[in-house]
Amino acid sequence: MNSSRITVRRWLSNNGYHETVKKIDEIENKWKETGKHTRRNWWDILSGGKNGKPCIIYGYEFPVLQVAQIRQGKPLTKNAIKINDKETAPPILYTGRWNKN
Repeated sequence: MNSSRITVRRWLSNNGYHETVKKIDEIENKWKETGKHTRRNWWDILSGGKNGKPCIIYGYEFPVLQVAQIRQGKPLTKNAIKINDKETAPPILYTGRWNKN
């Protein structure tokens, strides 16, 4: 599979973050059940908020991943975790859909 097309869910699964995948699936299932068309950049969520504070969505607290902070260009924080020293995230795929001026 082309690494630039790998989904965050697949990357998390391939790298041992199975509990995080379950949280994402549960939240997205809630959105579908309620008819919401919410979209979320999970890499942003997994890179944490201000000063690496974990993000909470619908009561689910997400871990802060070092690889997500690197990918999103955020400073690394002490609470950022990694399971494997060789973790690398797929590159950001620019589609032109949400251009910033």
